[in-house]
Amino acid sequence: MSRANSLQPLPRLQLFRCLFLSLFCCSWVQAQTGSQSLEDYFRQARELEVRQDYAGAEKLYREAAASFPKQPEVLKRLGLILQTELKFQESINTFQQVLHQAPKYPEVNFYLGLSYLGLNEFEKAIEGFNKESEANPKYRRAHYYAAQAYQSLDRNADAARQYEILLQEDPTDKKVLFQLIRLLKSSTVRAIRQLGDLDPDSDFMLVLKAEGYVEEEKYADAIEKYKELLRKNPNFPGIHFGLGVVYYNKIDYPNAEKELRLALNEDPNHPRANYYLADILMRSQRTDQAVPLLETVVAASPQYMQAYFQLGKCYANQGNLQRALKMLLKAVELEPKDKTAHYQLAQLYARLNEPEKQRYHLEIFQRLNVQEREKRNKKTETRLEKQQTEENN
Repeated sequence: MSRANSLQPLPRLQLFRCLFLSLFCCSWVQAQTGSQSLEDYFRQARELEVRQDYAGAEKLYREAAASFPKQPEVLKRLGLILQTELKFQESINTFQQVLHQAPKYPEVNFYLGLSYLGLNEFEKAIEGFNKESEANPKYRRAHYYAAQAYQSLDRNADAARQYEILLQEDPTDKKVLFQLIRLLKSSTVRAIRQLGDLDPDSDFMLVLKAEGYVEEEKYADAIEKYKELLRKNPNFPGIHFGLGVVYYNKIDYPNAEKELRLALNEDPNHPRANYYLADILMRSQRTDQAVPLLETVVAASPQYMQAYFQLGKCYANQGNLQRALKMLLKAVELEPKDKTAHYQLAQLYARLNEPEKQRYHLEIFQRLNVQEREKRNKKTETRLEKQQTEENN
């Protein structure tokens, strides 16, 4: 065959076949070498996670990490999958790779802390949670789990501080309130046991026993313990106030008044002693004597709503309507859903000849009264249903 013949162009059909084969091979090679986008990997991995195929999702994230080595989000998601599989040390190594690229990458310090928590390495867990909190102070889970780690180390004061941070931001968080109550209750019980082990017959143990009886409404037993302490140590701080409160709860006002006056001899600015004594004086129509006591309370405890309410009533009884108005408005400001404060305001505005404001607060009182009645009826219905269910079973 001559050289000229070897250079003849290929027939058109054969040329198309070669071109198609070349394109197909290129497409196949491209597909086999990872042409998937990062979004494709995330979507497929998420589908596997939903099906709880965590091993499959882990494999996909590892492939994605190999194809996109400079994407911290890939490693973060891989770390989360490893954490879900309880492969804590592997997840720690993965999260640390992310932090090496981006030290403040969102949530990674938190999840790093969570993995250390899974290994019971509490100090390292706290370090991770605190770093997340520093980068994002509003990240509530970091504070919550930091508290859990602190509790595991018996650092209860630090744990309580974390819960208090959360409650300052959201006082209605029931989960945090529950954990704080459990923490404080546990700490209290432990402290009582330690005190009892040190000296079971100490003055402090007598007070704690008396207070325990008060909580159980065993007033006679509480009085007996306080009197035992009085015989043993008549100068023990706060004993007259404690005994006065027991008599007050027992509705023994003469003895309560006597003890509360003794308490005020020890501490004239004691808010609760002043309040309880003022309440007793108001019940016996000694309003003028109650006023200075309540004035002391609102000065010492500016958030004590009931003190403003009672002082407003006293001023109204004395005919000092403007001062009464100021106190009652403050009471409503502190507790907008207190129906009695709105009722007193309605009565006061009637005396001030301001019918619109009278009607406004009277309507609020009526609405709150209806809501309270409905809530009470609902509780009654629930209790009756529960009783009926128990009887049927």
